[in-house]
Amino acid sequence: MQTVEISTKNKPVIASVFQRSNLVFLLSENGIAVLLILIVLFVYSTTMSPTVSFVDAGELAAVAVTLGIAHPTGYPLFTLLGRCAAMIPLGAEEIIRLNFLSALLTAVTVGLFFKTSLLLFRLRLFSSEDRASKNSTGHFLAAAVGSLVLAFSSTFWSQSTVVEVYSLHIVFLVAATYCFLRGVDAQRYEGGTISRYLVLFAFVLGLGFTNHMTMLLLAPAFLYLYFSVLGWQRESLFRLLRLTPFFLLGLSAYLYLPIRSSVGPSLDWGHAADLERFLWHVSGKQYRSWMFSSFESAEKQFQFFVNTFPAEFHYGVFAFILIGILAAVNRNGRLFVFLILAFLGCLLYAINYDIHDIESYFLLAYLAIAWFCVLGVNAVHRWISKKFPERLGWTLLVLLLLPAVQWWSNNERVDQSENYLVQDYTHSILKSVEPNAFILTYQWDYFFSASYYYQYVRQMRPDVVIIDKELLRRSWYFIMLERNHPWLIERSRDKVNAFLAELYKFEHGLPLNPEVIEERFNDMINDFIDKAMEERPVYVGNEIEPQFAYAYQRMPEGLLFRLVREGESVSLKPLSLTYRPTPFSNDYTLGIRYLYARMLTMNAALMIEQQQLANADSTLDRALEIDAAFLPALQLREELRTRQRVPQLK
Repeated sequence: MQTVEISTKNKPVIASVFQRSNLVFLLSENGIAVLLILIVLFVYSTTMSPTVSFVDAGELAAVAVTLGIAHPTGYPLFTLLGRCAAMIPLGAEEIIRLNFLSALLTAVTVGLFFKTSLLLFRLRLFSSEDRASKNSTGHFLAAAVGSLVLAFSSTFWSQSTVVEVYSLHIVFLVAATYCFLRGVDAQRYEGGTISRYLVLFAFVLGLGFTNHMTMLLLAPAFLYLYFSVLGWQRESLFRLLRLTPFFLLGLSAYLYLPIRSSVGPSLDWGHAADLERFLWHVSGKQYRSWMFSSFESAEKQFQFFVNTFPAEFHYGVFAFILIGILAAVNRNGRLFVFLILAFLGCLLYAINYDIHDIESYFLLAYLAIAWFCVLGVNAVHRWISKKFPERLGWTLLVLLLLPAVQWWSNNERVDQSENYLVQDYTHSILKSVEPNAFILTYQWDYFFSASYYYQYVRQMRPDVVIIDKELLRRSWYFIMLERNHPWLIERSRDKVNAFLAELYKFEHGLPLNPEVIEERFNDMINDFIDKAMEERPVYVGNEIEPQFAYAYQRMPEGLLFRLVREGESVSLKPLSLTYRPTPFSNDYTLGIRYLYARMLTMNAALMIEQQQLANADSTLDRALEIDAAFLPALQLREELRTRQRVPQLK
């Protein structure tokens, strides 16, 4: 056996070579992309949520960890990727690993955006200039500045703070665009063969659809560019057909839904085990009534887009966006049309979707705007370098300040690092209810979604049964309830079957009487409550309408109402509620603050009625500490002060 001796005589030379190669990499396209990813990932990690946040975060985290089925369209790819992230033994709680996954995916998008921006300058299909002149310092600067401007725009940045499907969605939006541009450009020189980048594009596009169906919004821009470059001819159509198998290969990730649903996971939204339910789930059937519903809705959402735009891109950045639009119109009409179609395709769809958390549906529009910013920065740099080359250094400094301006203007609004509201609210409820409690609610954004995570992942109060009143309007929910809480369905079987018979008509578009289905819905829920009251403590949320549990009195107990029979007395327990305010304010923080203040005030009112004046006083103090301007608490405080001043007449 021969031994190999390694000489150390040339160590300085070898070290020098490695240093030069590292420097070359850092100054290369990929090196700068990696550097941008690391920079924004560091910033994102400082603003990331430390726990469960609002809306879908709890449900998505629970689905990923337990390999369940999420709300439509199911998001199978995100679920599988989230499962992998949750399994990494980092020592942190699962929700932190999943939040970091969102931060990582959003940061990777910034690197992909940088590379795609350089592609806009380099490809001949967007310019008649020589390719060799494309990788100029100005192009690298413009792409880097535009990437950081996008990274610190509020809606894009917010995808990095909590577990959400849009962090993966933006990866696919930019990755599909990159592959498509490379593919269309290369296809002009490929002859009869299909460019490998077009093949990769088809596969990436299919994968993107398994995460979010709004990948479809890329279609107007892509189809325009494809046919304008490759021609409106039969060969172009046949080429698209030949790409279909690769698209379907990516789309095959949707097979996760029927396969997993058929084995009965605890979280099984839509129960996509058969073809009909699978198609309903993937197509988002239950959300169609919110799409293209009215001109008033479209006007409202468009006004929202206009009003929030300054929160996305600072006014200083907006000047460069306008310059970029003018530069595209004057120098490259094809690029202008491509980007404006991406923008308009997204905007026209999003404003016609009547949901309150619409911000993320504008992401493609913001990507298009950021690319206009890249073009604007490049145009300014090119003009300054020609007209005032001696001032180029100061110009570079000003351009590099643009991302800093973005960060400064949006950091406080986006920062979730101190947001414990949903965790505190959910913990306060679960810790305060009696053993084996039954809770009826539809506080999805603050409580119900989060309860999935805490009950199914963290195993917190698994004895408590929590029912979402609005999900009871969907037939799949009864399949899941019968699996998880069989006693609930079995004891009210006749009422459930009567309602499901009417619900079948509704879900299949058959003639029905709205009054009958609503009557049976109410009867079924009241029967659930009656049967649960026989052996369990029953609670309802502040939002539950008076036609439910009408036979019982609602006594405030913590953040819920406990149901009691007429004449039944239940002694008040000491309140143990946690509330940590956030440094930022939005509709969600205001909503949860209102719920705390309202329920604490109602608890105080009951304490006064039961002559527990000292406890009522401290409870009102807590309510006003949370919301100092809450009028009912202020009025009750004045009433309590009057009662304490005036001796009670016997």
